Amino acid sequence: MESTIVEDRVREPDPESAAPWSPATRVAFRFFFCYFCLFLVSNSPLVTLLPFHGFLMAKHAALWTAVVGGLEKHLLHTGYELYLTEGEAAVSNTAFGTILCFCYLAIAAVATAAWSALDRRRLQYRRFHQVFRYLLRFSLALTMISYGVLKVIPTQMISPPPLGLLTQPVGDLTRMRLLWISTGASPAYETLVGCAELLGAVLLLLPRTTLLGGLLCAANLSMVFVLNMCYDVHVKLYSFHLLVMALLLVAPDAPRLANLFLFNRATDPSPALPVASNRWVNRGLQALLLAFCLFKIGAEFQETWARYKTFHPPRPPLYGIWNVEALTLDGREVPATDDPARWRWVGFFRPGAVTIKHALGSNQTYALDLDLKNRTMILRGKAPGPPPARLSITAPEDGAMILEGVLNGHATRAKLRKMALISRPFHWMFEAPKEDR
Repeated sequence: MESTIVEDRVREPDPESAAPWSPATRVAFRFFFCYFCLFLVSNSPLVTLLPFHGFLMAKHAALWTAVVGGLEKHLLHTGYELYLTEGEAAVSNTAFGTILCFCYLAIAAVATAAWSALDRRRLQYRRFHQVFRYLLRFSLALTMISYGVLKVIPTQMISPPPLGLLTQPVGDLTRMRLLWISTGASPAYETLVGCAELLGAVLLLLPRTTLLGGLLCAANLSMVFVLNMCYDVHVKLYSFHLLVMALLLVAPDAPRLANLFLFNRATDPSPALPVASNRWVNRGLQALLLAFCLFKIGAEFQETWARYKTFHPPRPPLYGIWNVEALTLDGREVPATDDPARWRWVGFFRPGAVTIKHALGSNQTYALDLDLKNRTMILRGKAPGPPPARLSITAPEDGAMILEGVLNGHATRAKLRKMALISRPFHWMFEAPKEDR
């Protein structure tokens, strides 16, 4: 009987004989454990595994709505509107989410002080620490899977950017919108970033690769947090928490990493530390993490691909926005000024329609019959008026075309060039303009 029990337990050093932690390490562990237990309840996808998840989260939201509302009314008086994001009480950059974060910090500080006073004789939390790491690995992996897949299939920053955004003046864009457009303008870059995030999540699934996964996630999330701060993206606080979670997974190996990269010293291998002492319980927990996250990857790819197709409906052959380089009406060249007759751009947004933007800001949309084989297009106005216009199409050079015919009773000739942001492909060789050489 005794030998069976020994076989069912994972071979590991006796927790009581492990080296004691420093007082600062013990206090730090207590604080982070208390704080992230509170944080993960409201901000982790892992909570969806709980039975009666909807009922429990509704009660959680009601509790914190009352607490945060009371603090705002009787103590803080910030003047900001308090509201829940998607009906959940979660840490965020809203006024509610920020106050909630400070509530969590206060509760964690009080709990840490009480825990330190009542458990001051304990010298280390080796087993407890493995449970905490397991929760962090599971939660961070699920989150990185979601964000990674959204970028692998370029959907988070829609690629290519919607044409409606490209018609806005750059000065009217917010920093966040500018970041989204610039990232979505390069689908290859967005996909590579998504692959890095997804790889970090997959490496977190196995105990032996957790350190590498934590390092990769920390690198990815450092970039994400800096971009969120510098481009005023509204998930600054949330991304900071994800970064801290990745750093907490790396922290136990910090001395070994310092020996390897800074001091050129030999490092001992990190001991395999199981979550549970019972071998089958430990294997079951690891299998749960692996199976659920692999299922999550498959589900996210399926959902994201469906979303990608809705963002990319069938497009007309000339899809895009074409800037007007030159316009001639009845033999008169219309200058690129505020002349009401001047065209600013021509847009092919959806099949069977074309939109002409005039210099003074008005739009004129025509029904379009496009015949690329014969290089012609027929434009019909929606209201009764001039007869349909038949324009010929010529392409004197790549990315440019000339429309020529009679439109609205005027002999029209327009030279168009497709916007460079969505038309210029990858170029290895760079040719500077002659004036810059």
